[in-house]
Amino acid sequence: MPRLRVRRDDLASHDLTDDGEGLPLEEGDARLQVERFALTSNNISYGVAGDMLGYWKLFPEPGGWGAIPAWGYATVTESQAPGLAEGSRFFGLVPMGSELIVRPAVAGPGFVDTSPHRAELSPIYSTYLGVPADAEDVALIMRPLFGTALLLELVLAEAGFDGADTVVLTSASSKTAYGLAHCLRDHPVRTVGLTSPRRVEWVRELGLYDDVLSYEQVESLGAPGGAALVDFAGDRPLVRRVHEHLDDQLKRSTFVGMTHWDAPAEEEPLPGPAQDFFFAPDEMTRRGATLGDAYGEAWQSFAPVVDRAMSITRVTGGEELTRVFSELLEGRADPATGYVAAL
Repeated sequence: MPRLRVRRDDLASHDLTDDGEGLPLEEGDARLQVERFALTSNNISYGVAGDMLGYWKLFPEPGGWGAIPAWGYATVTESQAPGLAEGSRFFGLVPMGSELIVRPAVAGPGFVDTSPHRAELSPIYSTYLGVPADAEDVALIMRPLFGTALLLELVLAEAGFDGADTVVLTSASSKTAYGLAHCLRDHPVRTVGLTSPRRVEWVRELGLYDDVLSYEQVESLGAPGGAALVDFAGDRPLVRRVHEHLDDQLKRSTFVGMTHWDAPAEEEPLPGPAQDFFFAPDEMTRRGATLGDAYGEAWQSFAPVVDRAMSITRVTGGEELTRVFSELLEGRADPATGYVAAL
């Protein structure tokens, strides 16, 4: 089974491995062929948080190696599981490889993988939803990212933005960040996107942020009515600069992702509000079925933005996969491109 794996303690050390024929199925198991999967900066966050949030347990690898999960489409090719028919197609987390083996507990049009190594993980990460044969690449990429953006909007709005009238977003070119910026347009808050100098113009042209600054311009950021920081970068020195510059104008600081995975680590506490950690699966569980309707309505207004902001590029084969993964890891991937891969 060919797949991409990384060293758990050094994501830049990765390779393609193939251990030949897949393992034989046990009673109650099913084998799924991975059709294709999305490659985004979100995958990098999964790798960085692999130990902290248990992502390495999804698709265990031996000897210090890890399999970074990706959102993908997969089809059942062999089943010894009651109620799961061969040919059924699903959306959920898959390895960056060609197949996965699950122990499904079928529920309606989907199933939950009850494999023992997943027992401690959020059920959200072990849930697979039935999808039609014509499910689109755009949904494959954006469904998890925009879902996170919508949840963030709901959390911030319910808290009244902690009294702030400005929301500052790091890694503003990331799809989750500009998805949140879109959602916040329905609220009486100003949005400021922080990004690398080479991406300032592209982010500005999205037309979703009220202001866009490079990371070098943080000290020019003004928020006299108070600010809430939403950090997708996971860059502790950058976050410290924002905290120190805004001082008592900073009312909230929320940590979401780690696109700047190689930023220097810091142990010293931040000045101002303590960072709260946003974990999307907990919010999804808390909100339950009501989230589906909210997502559908929000997506209707966001879909035209995605149509003009993102083009799909298919990534085929191991060489192309490792190249694009390296570009994402090094922050060189084109933010205007949505990558969909298959091995």
